[in-house]
Amino acid sequence: MLKIVKNFITPPLIWGHSLLGEFMKYTRFEKARIIGARALQISLGAPVLLDFPEGVIDPIIMAMTEFDKGVIPITVKRDE
Repeated sequence: MLKIVKNFITPPLIWGHSLLGEFMKYTRFEKARIIGARALQISLGAPVLLDFPEGVIDPIIMAMTEFDKGVIPITVKRDE
């Protein structure tokens, strides 16, 4: 008799903060969406939330740094 094995792959979770101060886990897809949305905002002239040196002009680097520091005011709403 054949044994069927299902391999369920869960995406890696990334820790972040919600606006309410509680910890929230983000998947790699949510992280990419948050950083991409914030980079677009920065490239369109939104104020930057951290101080960066003069040489840093890449909005993706700025958005990634803001995400790592936990200062991006974007949260993920999930349907559960």
